[in-house]
Amino acid sequence: MKKNIKFSNFDVFAITKELGTILPHGKIDNVYEIDGELLILKIKTRLNEKKILIVKNDSRLNFTNFNYPIPKYPSQYIRSLRKYLKNKIILSVNQHNFDRIIIFEISNVEGKSWKFIVELFNKGNYILLDENNIVKIAKSYSKYKDRDILANRLYNFPSSRGKDFLNLPQIDFNETVSNLEDEIVRILARNINISGTISEEICLRAGVDKKRSGTDLTSIELDALFNSFKKLRNELLFGEIKAQIVFNEQDEQASVIPFDLELYKGNKVQHFNSFNEAVDVFFSKLDSNKIITPQDQAVNQKIKSQKKILRNQLEYLEELKAKKKLYYDHGDFMYNNFNTLNKLFNGISEAKEKGFSLEEINSKLTNAKNENFEDLDMFLRILPATKQVVILIDNREVYLDLNKSVGENANIIYSKGKKAKKKLKGTLPAIQKTEENIRKLTIERESIELDIDFLVRKPQKKWYEKFRWFTSSDGFLIIGGRDASSNETIFKKYIDPNDIIFHTNFPGSPLTIIKNPDNKQIPEKSIKEAANFVASYSVAWKENWGIVDVFYVFTDQISKTPPTGEYLPKGSFMILGKKNIIKGAKTEIALRLNFLEIKNESVSDSKSFYPQVLYEPLNAFNNKEGNLIIVKPSKSGKTKGQLAKEIKTYFLNNSEAEMKKWIKILPIDDIILVLPTGTSKIIIPS
Repeated sequence: MKKNIKFSNFDVFAITKELGTILPHGKIDNVYEIDGELLILKIKTRLNEKKILIVKNDSRLNFTNFNYPIPKYPSQYIRSLRKYLKNKIILSVNQHNFDRIIIFEISNVEGKSWKFIVELFNKGNYILLDENNIVKIAKSYSKYKDRDILANRLYNFPSSRGKDFLNLPQIDFNETVSNLEDEIVRILARNINISGTISEEICLRAGVDKKRSGTDLTSIELDALFNSFKKLRNELLFGEIKAQIVFNEQDEQASVIPFDLELYKGNKVQHFNSFNEAVDVFFSKLDSNKIITPQDQAVNQKIKSQKKILRNQLEYLEELKAKKKLYYDHGDFMYNNFNTLNKLFNGISEAKEKGFSLEEINSKLTNAKNENFEDLDMFLRILPATKQVVILIDNREVYLDLNKSVGENANIIYSKGKKAKKKLKGTLPAIQKTEENIRKLTIERESIELDIDFLVRKPQKKWYEKFRWFTSSDGFLIIGGRDASSNETIFKKYIDPNDIIFHTNFPGSPLTIIKNPDNKQIPEKSIKEAANFVASYSVAWKENWGIVDVFYVFTDQISKTPPTGEYLPKGSFMILGKKNIIKGAKTEIALRLNFLEIKNESVSDSKSFYPQVLYEPLNAFNNKEGNLIIVKPSKSGKTKGQLAKEIKTYFLNNSEAEMKKWIKILPIDDIILVLPTGTSKIIIPS
């Protein structure tokens, strides 16, 4: 089963459909790029949810919940792109002409409509256009056969391939298929702008062999093909997304699809709530291997190299031992058979003096050996060209120089043995040095504090985590707004009859609720904790007020109906009756880490964790585990960004060794998100 690792136009349609319900009126907070291939857009939606949109330059785009590593320094292209995209509002997201092209319509500074184009074909491209469709910036500039992508030039979309899939009538469909002498599956893919997989699916659903020629089809078969085509088109346009990852026979991810396909009916599949989620899980596994390098990779490579050297050295050592023994054995043999060899050498020398050539002598000696003459058992042949005689010692051919005596030849062979022995002595220390190198590198590898070498998926957020929240020391859930919009949301959706509502007498405070679904008696301690929570996330922090007064009321005392002729701003409400005042609520919070155990698709045989920053009033921390950091407002303190880095460093330096690798993946943004607005200082409890 072939793996599909790039979006088809069907996939682009499905993903754009989902993005189009979430991104309009959202704001682009920042832009990043990883390894020149992955574009990351941090986006705040109109519902104040933070989303990370990831675009692979030639294959896909989707929201991600995985911790992609953000580079410290942006490229020149990203700096230029930030200049145009940062803080811009997304107006709409659309697919162009059912092609692998996505158009993000955005508003520029003057409120004019610009376009950010993502092309997911060839090597991929990102192009920013102004209100007149002039190219302001592109990832890559090129000249093509039918169009150019050049700076400050008019942008033209590429010509669409084949018929319009979304609007193709039956008469055109039948004409396209029946007039071509080619396999049906190829005709559909090449002429109706759909992928090979979808072409096969149409044939399978119609019950028509995909290899049949278009000209051979009957009218009944053409009708069956069009009905299959039409049904598939309707599923895409009007059907429910049934996102899934398809696995092959080896239980490996093979494809990610937005709805059921008959082609994969017999395959194992994993279903998801959205196509975005399925795409995220599918491609995160592919990305993990490309963008995350294990910390011990370099030392492992060195160990591998040293082991290869050691293996070669040991082989060479055995080779030298064998050579030493062989040469000494040959030398001993020659001295043990000195008289016989000397007789052979003298006989050859006397024959040469009588005028015989070496060829003639070789022929005579060969004939004599064949007739079993005495002392010729070891003789094999004479080599006239090199003036050597070849003898046989222990079934090995040995070449002797006819210009030297038997003793001189024996000494030459002995000297080769001595040379091998000398090399042996030099090789042993080299082997010991290599073994020591491997030992040191192994110790170095064991001492390396390994980081996470796979992408970790962030845990699914609970409903209340989009607000400020904590659990009181008595176990009550307490939620508060982050701004006027979330205050409004809490008021309209999350206030129940038994809850208690907290606020301050001055604007700029979070609407805070103690949730009480079981109508329990709420202890005074939880009420004080909630009051400190309100104080800490109010404007009092920014003004460096150490204490403020907070009030609480009951649900029947609040109203969104202002007096006649008056107007209530967004996030505001009316208070009826007496307020319960809590004097001297403190502006201070405490932070600690909580490790959430998560299931990670990349690693199945070990536990994975995601670090969660918990933030609560200091008086709510009794009997709770974890290293504690107290944060207080300070005019001379640090900004949220500076303080977040300091807090992360503290957690890293004061946590158990096995948890440090999980703390490293904690985004600085997660810490910034829990800190009150204004400058602050941290205090470490003694």
